[in-house]
Amino acid sequence: MRIRNLSSSLTISLCLLLTAGLGLTNLSGCDKSKPATDDPSTTSGGAADSGGDDAAAAAPAEEAPATWADMDRGERMTFMGTKVLPEMKESFKGQGFDTFKCANCHGEDYKEVDFKIPNDLTPLNPDNPIQSGMDLDEEMTKFMVSSVLPQMAELLGKETDVTTGKGEFGCLSCHLSE
Repeated sequence: MRIRNLSSSLTISLCLLLTAGLGLTNLSGCDKSKPATDDPSTTSGGAADSGGDDAAAAAPAEEAPATWADMDRGERMTFMGTKVLPEMKESFKGQGFDTFKCANCHGEDYKEVDFKIPNDLTPLNPDNPIQSGMDLDEEMTKFMVSSVLPQMAELLGKETDVTTGKGEFGCLSCHLSE
């Protein structure tokens, strides 16, 4: 049994090394003509569709900075392309979205604004962003509050309050303020 665990660890390590050497283009679904740090994904493909093992998710925590704030730009782009995008894609797929890409959260002009958010998503009332969202689309807001908000906060290592839509990561982390 010990040899099997060692073999699995070596396999994962080799996959990570090969993936890093390839610039993560095969995992992130990136256009292979662009470096992975320019755009983590402009397609609806990626690691979540591959059906294979998620070697990046199995990597020991000490290999990457512990929090979003500790990551440099390259690490953030890699994290978004290999972890956030596939997980959010699966969440939104369950909500009926056939495709999910950077623009869904970062806005249609995400490249021009260098992924800056909030960008062009529907403005919400800063005093009560959840109610503001409910007034626009109750079903989507319930999904965002129950799934997306806590999932993204956890992925980014930030606090959130699903009762108010506020916190280190809240509704206005992606949506504009009215």
